[in-house]
Amino acid sequence: MAARVKAMEIACVFSPDDYRKYLEEVGPSADGEFAKGFQYSGSYCGRNIEKIYQKAVEHGVYPSLSEAVTVFKKAKHALVITGFFVLHQKGAEGPKGAFGGCETDGPLGALAVLRALCARGVYVSLFCDVHNGPVVKKAYDTMMKYFEANDAGFWQCLHTFSRCLPFISSEGSIEAAVTQKVFGDKTINSQEERSLCTAVELGRALEEAWGATLRPVDTLFALERLGAPYRNIRGRDIGEHTEPIDCLFPLVEGNINEESRAALARMPLEALRSAAHVTVDAKSLAVGDGGNEVGMGKVVSVPGVGDLSPGGEFAALSVNGCVRSCDVAVLGTVSNWAGSAIEAACHVTWPAETGYVPAMRSSGSALEFALLEAIMAKPTLAVDGSHNDRPMSVDGLNFDPYHRRSWKPSLLLQFQSK
Repeated sequence: MAARVKAMEIACVFSPDDYRKYLEEVGPSADGEFAKGFQYSGSYCGRNIEKIYQKAVEHGVYPSLSEAVTVFKKAKHALVITGFFVLHQKGAEGPKGAFGGCETDGPLGALAVLRALCARGVYVSLFCDVHNGPVVKKAYDTMMKYFEANDAGFWQCLHTFSRCLPFISSEGSIEAAVTQKVFGDKTINSQEERSLCTAVELGRALEEAWGATLRPVDTLFALERLGAPYRNIRGRDIGEHTEPIDCLFPLVEGNINEESRAALARMPLEALRSAAHVTVDAKSLAVGDGGNEVGMGKVVSVPGVGDLSPGGEFAALSVNGCVRSCDVAVLGTVSNWAGSAIEAACHVTWPAETGYVPAMRSSGSALEFALLEAIMAKPTLAVDGSHNDRPMSVDGLNFDPYHRRSWKPSLLLQFQSK
């Protein structure tokens, strides 16, 4: 089973040619006979994820699909965070006068992880903010309708173990007593105020969603969520359109974006977690495909990674690389694919309490298609983060053939029989 999980990890990051070159440079591998790569991963997409992975491994930092499952096995209540806001002119005016919406990479992968955890008796809260929440909620509601029609037992499981949280904003007012409790007598700046508001609003959203049954969040999981310094692939600062939920994740220790890291260094992580109903020792996991996502500081801080850039108009990671780290990182050419790989790895190595694999095996790609179609339709209008004029597309890749083929049994990414 370990060889299968490793094969999924490799397939998310390397094309077959990438993987051959990787082995030539690092030497013989213990990845197992199934590890071969996937034709549309890695250099096929040109965002350097295969190079980030290799440099991380060479410096003793190991992105790990199997370790992610190991951490999830100890979870009681996980907060699943996604939503990457993209500026565009396709839809109506949003918060702060912004025209834009959530990108298509993120929600589908986050729901894959949510399904895997709920099936194993882990409570899951799905984070929603005012910028990305409409898309995230639309995806969640569409998934629930799918299982209500195709697997009533699993629909009931999702209904019991998951909540799509009320939308939160980072612009609300906070009582002086709360500010004093978290920051003491310090005068706080606007970023610290927004972070505190986000944490407090999250705590209220959890209370509203779970009521008397609320238990503290002990596991944080972010997938394709922009993190500090909140710069997109072109290096543009879109922090005002990003609720700073990454304030609940640890800062990386140096080597990347020192100015941004220093500005956040006095954030009281434990106090912010407490305000959000998150345990102070919560484990943190993250998925990213470019390096500017929450948690990716774990790999971006590796020597040499900051110099990487997709080229052209796109920024180097020394400019937009995230300064928030995590306990376990999982990399993917497309973050949705990494989320699906986590779901499949759970299936391979962690028996479910409520089965739902038959419905997924027969029509899993149909569910993914339905989710993508729903979030890209009006009024939510999610867009491809690379080409916002493309229909049914994620990260510049059309659903057919690229994303549908990620469900092929030969790729080992989804629900093979044991």
